[in-house]
Amino acid sequence: MYIEAWKKICDRFELEEDGFDAESFGETADRLSEYFEHLLRTDSSKLMNGLYRIDVREDLVKEAFQEGSLSDIADALARLALRREWEKVKMRERWSSK
Repeated sequence: MYIEAWKKICDRFELEEDGFDAESFGETADRLSEYFEHLLRTDSSKLMNGLYRIDVREDLVKEAFQEGSLSDIADALARLALRREWEKVKMRERWSSK
């Protein structure tokens, strides 16, 4: 299911997948974290707009920014984004089966 969340995030952020085939949630979060760290350094508005579009709660985003280093912030944001997309995937599955 996290692969479907990954694909949704790639669409939202116009991120090239380059044949990425993660074997775990953690590996997927690490890959996304690298990209988010890049955005924090180069285009933070694109990152913030993407998180808004994904519907990551603002209070959780603010909390992530208290993490300290850019790497830690990017990791926290990546996990929040993946979890939120994962929640939406599960919700869609639940409603489509009814």
